[in-house]
Amino acid sequence: MEIVHDTKTYRSTSRTSITIGNFDGIHLGHKKILSELVNTARESGTRSVVVTFSPHPLKILRPEKAPRLITTHKEKLDLIGFSEIDTLIILKFDQELSRLSGESFVRKILVEKLRVKHMFVGENFVFGHRRSGDVTLLRSLSRELDYTVHTVPEVIVRGSRVSSTWIRELIQSGRIGLANRLLGRYYSVSGEIVPGRGLGQKFLFPTLNLKLHNEIIPHPGVYVTLTTIHGKQQPSVTNVGWRPTVGGKDLTVESHILGTELVETPSHMELAFLHRLRDEHKFDSLAALREQIEKDCQRASRFFRLMERLRKTSHPVQVIH
Repeated sequence: MEIVHDTKTYRSTSRTSITIGNFDGIHLGHKKILSELVNTARESGTRSVVVTFSPHPLKILRPEKAPRLITTHKEKLDLIGFSEIDTLIILKFDQELSRLSGESFVRKILVEKLRVKHMFVGENFVFGHRRSGDVTLLRSLSRELDYTVHTVPEVIVRGSRVSSTWIRELIQSGRIGLANRLLGRYYSVSGEIVPGRGLGQKFLFPTLNLKLHNEIIPHPGVYVTLTTIHGKQQPSVTNVGWRPTVGGKDLTVESHILGTELVETPSHMELAFLHRLRDEHKFDSLAALREQIEKDCQRASRFFRLMERLRKTSHPVQVIH
């Protein structure tokens, strides 16, 4: 996948099939558009192109309204790359770009620079200064400028439209199972491993404490997770919260690797959230907390055994992590 940051002098050497968006999370709706884009590009002999923005437009236009992002910049690029598109255009969103009208955006960027032949958008797609561009505008210009507009129907799950906004709400409310279903993969976070207070090692269970790169953290509670260290996935249990039993004051993300004793502490890890076990509680003693953690580990182990049985008895499914 070619990645283009400098769009001032860039001009495509061939006709293109294009889609535009923020693509935060790369959920099922995004994947549907990307799949149709790639297929049409291959059939038509055009180059498949995704146009996205950095930073998120609301961080420039209305910073107080800017959403916390589901994926980091690197994660978004990696996930878009899985779709096998040819080129990713990252437009720097600034005041100059924000003042470009919808029609000017079509003429100056999509047609002159990117030589669009096929345009893929959602039915409610809007763009340009004061949202002056929409599907109606794209279609009205298409005959003059020689391109075809393809509208991709929304993906509906449980009666609601799949959207980045809904997924953010699900993650932040702890409904991780449904969030994963809408994403089409496990929600993951990553970051550096930092020293803790040492209470787990001494009195409870050894844990790895994660300093996150991500903007969204699942709702406080205990989760079944997969921890990836040095490219190897290992089953784990993770507590997101303030550790009230031991007088914690800061929100922490602590993971216990199941059935494995690490020889040395790694510097970095990725954490995928599979299933929520329970809320975080304050216990009367460390002994009561330890007993509950043992139960959490047993439940998590049963969860992984069930997953393994289902994997062996069902048809193979591709999962993107």
